[in-house]
Amino acid sequence: MKDKKISLRIWISAKIIPALLFLIYYWMSVSLTFKPIHILIEYLLLGLTLVFLALLKGNSEIFDEFAKETLNKTDSICLKLSYLFMAGILLPSAFITPSGVMTGYLIAIGIVALTILRAIIFCVIDMRGI
Repeated sequence: MKDKKISLRIWISAKIIPALLFLIYYWMSVSLTFKPIHILIEYLLLGLTLVFLALLKGNSEIFDEFAKETLNKTDSICLKLSYLFMAGILLPSAFITPSGVMTGYLIAIGIVALTILRAIIFCVIDMRGI
């Protein structure tokens, strides 16, 4: 089967879906109301996420040099933002000592926020041609 070319903006935006699926998976894993169907749904979500990531991986090698350079700039900005997010989670955790579940939620939400910010930053840099 021939690989179809996809836009790098769509590829970056599609990376938000696995992050959201992992957040839902985490929520179901730590949910206090256990239902037997949750186990099946958890494994389906995990499998769907892995399949989705494999499909994204297959389409990641068809971009031009300018797009790769823009992606590198975006990733360097997001790395700095991730330091801020994780420090924002770590410092209150050192003083308040929240539960492990709460810290897990903060990390999972931080991953989703970083993924969304990465898509937004990439689109802004790509539109302006920086």
